[in-house]
This record gives sequence, C-alpha cells and structure tokens, in this order.
Amino acid sequence: MAEFLKLLISLSEKAANLARVIRSEHALFELLVEEKTGDAKNKRFVQDFKTLADVLIQEMIKHDVSEKFPEMKEHIYGEESNLFTNTLGESIAVGVQSTQEETAQLLGKVLDGNTAAANILAKVIHQELDEVKDEKVDKLVLELDMENFAIWIDPIDSTSEYIKGISDNVAENGVHSCGLECSTVLIGVYDRNTGLPVIGVINQPFAQLDKTTAKWQGRPIWGVCWKDIRANSYSDGHDSQERKSPLAVVLSSSEQENIKSAVAAGGKGRYQYASGAGYKALCVSDKLVDAYILSKGTTFKWDCCAPHAILTSMGGGIVDLKKAMQCGDDGACLNSAAIHYDKPDSNDYEPGQKWANSGGMIAYWSEDAAKEILKLLQTHKL
Repeated sequence: MAEFLKLLISLSEKAANLARVIRSEHALFELLVEEKTGDAKNKRFVQDFKTLADVLIQEMIKHDVSEKFPEMKEHIYGEESNLFTNTLGESIAVGVQSTQEETAQLLGKVLDGNTAAANILAKVIHQELDEVKDEKVDKLVLELDMENFAIWIDPIDSTSEYIKGISDNVAENGVHSCGLECSTVLIGVYDRNTGLPVIGVINQPFAQLDKTTAKWQGRPIWGVCWKDIRANSYSDGHDSQERKSPLAVVLSSSEQENIKSAVAAGGKGRYQYASGAGYKALCVSDKLVDAYILSKGTTFKWDCCAPHAILTSMGGGIVDLKKAMQCGDDGACLNSAAIHYDKPDSNDYEPGQKWANSGGMIAYWSEDAAKEILKLLQTHKL
C-alpha cells in the first residue's frame, strides 16, 4: 500500500520541519526543555532531556496515522510519555486536538501562557501534509493488512545533540561525530505476528546547512522489506556499491576498549565515533561504514526498528550481538539473531529498560561485514 508509505514519509518531513522551527527560535527552544527524571531517565547519560518537540512530534504522528488508518490507533508506540509539567507544577497530557485553536490553547497551558509560541507550534502541527513525489514509491505494489502492524516512533533521536545545536562539526569519512546532523526522526513499522520490521523511514532534519540562507535542509530515507519485496529510496548505483577494505565501523565514544581493539586488530578494520543510534545506523545504510557495533544494552526498540527495515531492504539487517556471538564465527544463524520489536527481550528488566535491546547490536548492510565482525570478536574471545 503505497499510500501508507507516502503518509509515513510526509509525516517524517512534517516532524523534521517542526524540529527545525523549534530550534530556530532560541527563546522558544529554552522554554521547551524539561529534564527527565526517575524511571524515564536513560541510565547511560548523566543528563537525558525530554523536549516538548519530542512529545509534539510523537503525538502528531500518532494522530495523523490514526486518522487515516484507525485500525492502527492502539498500536502506535513511542519513546516519550505525553505528560509534560509546566512551571506551575501542572501535569498536562499533550496531544493534537480537533482544531488548530484548541491545540494552541492546550500548548499555551504547557508554555505558561506563552500564546505566541503556542500558536506557532499549533500552526505547524495542523498544516497540510506535503505531497510525496517519488516514482519508486508509486511503483510499489504493497498488499498490507494494517491490522497486523504496529509502529515504533523515536521523535528526535540524539536529543542531546539537538539541544546543544552544534552546527560546525566537520565530518570524517562522511561521518559526523556530533552536532545537529546526528539528530534523526525514526518511524519504524513491524509485523505484530513475527515481530520483524516491515517499513522504515529515517528523516535527517539537519542534513545540510544552506550557507546562503542559513537554513537547514533535511532528507528522508525509506525502506520496505515485506514478503518478497525489497525496495528503498537509494539510487541503483548506491545499491550496487560493494564493500571496500579495511572493515569500517562506527561506534559510540563510550564503547568498550576490547571491542575497539578487536575491530582494529592487525589493521583489519578501522573505527570512528558518532552520536545517536539512529544516525549511526543511517551511516551504515548510507554505506559510509560497513557496520555499527554496540556491546551495551543502551538502545531501545524505537531506536532501531526504522533503520532495521531499511537495512533489510538492502540485504543487511540488525542483530542482537549476544545472540549472534553464540552462532559462531561464520554468522550462519544471523536470521535467528535478528532483533524483534513485538515484546521485551526479557521479563526481568530494570525500571525504564523494558524495551531496551539488552544484548547489544550489530547493524550492517552486508552479511559479509557482519560475519567478519563476528569472526574478529570470536578470535578475541569477546
């Protein structure tokens, strides 16, 4: 159903635009930051921020998908709680209302009566979706039973980079270690029967800065892996691009030293750092690197559902590192180690970690890269 894919692409663009609008107004942006606490706090970070931008994007996507496909309403999940506390201590459930005026009134309460800011946000939320003009999408014939699908949303992945707003980081080998470029909007669809990804859309709201206008330009990337259909938004030339030596890997700067040593052993591989799970996975699908390795359980289902679908459409995937390591060094059971999205990895989890990818992960666009990584890690007995 090309109509469904077009809706997701349009919503990712609408979300990216909202993220840009919020960042462009410094005074407004300062109002929109609220520090996460308690169970909602990701244990990996000293400071982990929730912004109203996150909540608005998440609720906007839920609202617009539910309007077009009401059978999915109860199966759209996100990273953020929609409860937001204003400076008066009032807890307000943020959501898209029936009209722009009603949404503005609700947001005005969150923003302590700042009606100007509330009106700007409500206007973006209620604007009509842009028409998607994509010949590849138009050619897709997708027979989808929408009642069998669910959606994971990460409204703004790498929120810390979004908040810091660094715009002058220089890319190394095409990869940004930090900065606004590392922020992404992630919309992933999975099959509730199998738990496997079906459709993924990654939108990079701050892909390129136009130095003439000082405005950011974004880009959406999509992929479909449904039954025997494998399609994505990349060019034919990109699809036919082959791997080069040595093995190129992107990591978190906090990755374990033994993982770094294994990758670089004997000059067989190189690694570099980047922020944001969604962005690192995007670097893989962009073929800037061969893989993204994470040994810790610090990502969540909403971080990787969208890129997983895109990578699968390319012949790659995302696997649970711990499970894949148990397969041996030939990677023979990569399919059985694929990350699933329909249930937690375990019923025994810490608060706030229910949907964590507890076994770590390897994201790859070529099975050969995944097998090479597993062989390196097995050789070093990790």
